[in-house]
Amino acid sequence: MNYYYDILLNWSEKDTYDFFEWNETDYLELVKKIPLVKVKHHVFLDILTNNIKVSQEFLDLIRDKTLLSGKNTINKIAYACLITDNKNILALEFSDSGEDIARSKLLIDDELNVLETSYNLKEYPLVYDLTKSINPNHILRQEKEVKRLISLEISNLYEKKDSAKLKYLYYEYKKEKIDDIEVIYENILKDLKESINEDILKLYYVIKLLIIKL
Repeated sequence: MNYYYDILLNWSEKDTYDFFEWNETDYLELVKKIPLVKVKHHVFLDILTNNIKVSQEFLDLIRDKTLLSGKNTINKIAYACLITDNKNILALEFSDSGEDIARSKLLIDDELNVLETSYNLKEYPLVYDLTKSINPNHILRQEKEVKRLISLEISNLYEKKDSAKLKYLYYEYKKEKIDDIEVIYENILKDLKESINEDILKLYYVIKLLIIKL
């Protein structure tokens, strides 16, 4: 078994974020030691685009081999490893029955170091089943957060019939004066379906400032 040492991971059960999308509020885990498994490229593509279930043999191979950094104690993740095809890398955590339950991408320096380390490794014949396809998320995490906040605030103001704030926000957003809050509400929600732009970002920051002042 091959290992990689001292790596920072950002486990997620749903979306797997690239390093430039990591937030300060994310729970990052410093892993002192983790198994490193090299697979064929088509196997990695399967893993990247699907949830998988691995064999009991593989679970036995990696059992308790992932060590975490703790205060005066050695903590373990029962089943975890790094998977690479020498082009890409993904950290996976598995349940007792072999399903992958969490994933993490790597910081760029760690990724480059892992690729270098794994270059001469022998490919492992991983046995697995595909359990559920994963739809790639092309929307950045920050963009999702911007649109979520705007949508929540505009919907909240609309339900309260707070015409003064809605008119103010719309003017700051579009530099247009509209009295009909129904039109304001529908126009903004319609715009949120499009790609993010400077005007939407400006609206986001105006709303954040209003929330902070409350």
